[in-house]
Amino acid sequence: MLQTSPNAPARRFNPKIAILGGGFSGMGMAIALKNSGFANFAIYEKASDFGGTWRENTYPGVACDVPSHLYSFSFEPNPHWSRRYSSGREIWEYMRVCAQRHDLYAHAVFGKRAERLVWVGAHWRIEFADGTQEEADFVVSGLGGLHEPNIPAFPGADSFAGPKFHTAQWRHDVDLTGKRVAIIGSAASAVQVVPEIAPKVAHLSVFQRTANYILPRDDHGYPAWLKALFRAAPPIARVYRGYIFSLMEARFDAFRKEDSFARRTVLRLFRRNLEKKVRDPGLREKLTPHYPPGCKRILISDNFYEAIQRENASLVVEGVERIEKEGIRTKDGALHEADVLIYATGFKPFNLLESVEVVGSGGRSLRETWSHGIAAHRTIAAPGFPNFFMLLGPNSGLGHNSVVLMIEAQVKYLMRLLERMTEEGAATIEPTQEAAAAYDARIQNALADRVWAAGCGAWYVDGGGRNFTLYPDTVRAFIREMRRPDFHEFRFAKSSAGANFAQ
Repeated sequence: MLQTSPNAPARRFNPKIAILGGGFSGMGMAIALKNSGFANFAIYEKASDFGGTWRENTYPGVACDVPSHLYSFSFEPNPHWSRRYSSGREIWEYMRVCAQRHDLYAHAVFGKRAERLVWVGAHWRIEFADGTQEEADFVVSGLGGLHEPNIPAFPGADSFAGPKFHTAQWRHDVDLTGKRVAIIGSAASAVQVVPEIAPKVAHLSVFQRTANYILPRDDHGYPAWLKALFRAAPPIARVYRGYIFSLMEARFDAFRKEDSFARRTVLRLFRRNLEKKVRDPGLREKLTPHYPPGCKRILISDNFYEAIQRENASLVVEGVERIEKEGIRTKDGALHEADVLIYATGFKPFNLLESVEVVGSGGRSLRETWSHGIAAHRTIAAPGFPNFFMLLGPNSGLGHNSVVLMIEAQVKYLMRLLERMTEEGAATIEPTQEAAAAYDARIQNALADRVWAAGCGAWYVDGGGRNFTLYPDTVRAFIREMRRPDFHEFRFAKSSAGANFAQ
């Protein structure tokens, strides 16, 4: 239920706002609303607590591949991070502390999974999986694009005799000790899981579709004196955060099609890491990508190569033909026996289409609107869907820096739109068709000149070759263009009934 904070200043424009999801996006939006005096909002979260992906992913070794001092809210620095790359558990705890500090639990409605949103002429009707409904003047989706596990439909999967699960749905009740374990996938989650479980299993088979560029993680713990310094002198912590940001931003040049110092650096670090840690030329060849660096996600790990070379581990590159009762049959006819099957196969990109049906004005669904290509104006909105916004929406993902920075830029942009509505006395807002088309054309034109267009089969790109996930420039560029909205790109309308205004 939508709740009003008793401490918020009174506003003439006080719409009912529903936030879907309690991860970084939903929390960032809620905090901005509270700070600006928009008090009539609720956060609908399908689970029992805040945290999003960091609450749900509990597999061994789960961690972020962005340094923690940057993968956090700029307005909530944490001098207590234990490591350069903190664990998923530590990130989740940080998020819960932020939620408590900003009193977000008072606005949270847990156990609420939104299934359908319908614009009914003056507001949104939100239909939940438990059969209940709510109404809101605005809906902000903080669901993001990567939260629904992707499990390929391998022939025979149901016939497998042992436990099988996705890394994002880790079965802690399944003891892997002494078991033969098969992991399908060798990318982001696999390079974290494999080193953690390899020492305890009888045998580990890792099924690799394509090789990845893996760079050293160079992880390390922060000594007590440094954490004390960050706590006592916040400006020093901010300088350190800025230093990390600049290092991460410099990596973007590796994603341009033309040769660059950044790309040569990635190649040099990758080759040096591979040659140093993998002595067998045959295995080294299997682990060498044959596509430009950055076309697929660049990974970081300090111990994956060592783990895959253990006597009880093997890298399988022949391709999965089907899954059988006893294990996995590869395309060369070999059967790789297994007691446990783990899918490290990533997520369904931007699954808002699958998890929530959104029906806008005129009865047209977002699924229909996006049938010829997923796109969002300024990454946050779509024509025909008034008062509906998306955080980490289409083309706001990154391959080189912290998405929390993107979320903060989007939230600030949305707050400026809401403030403009206050000035205009408007009840609804949506982007114009012309502005949305022009923005999408610019984004897609820029993406055509990036390495992601190289055709390496990355999840960034849909079946038609359209990149609907990544932003084609630096975070600095995104922040700069989101700083001042061009209000001519939006259509504002007033409500004759004034239903959006607090009485």
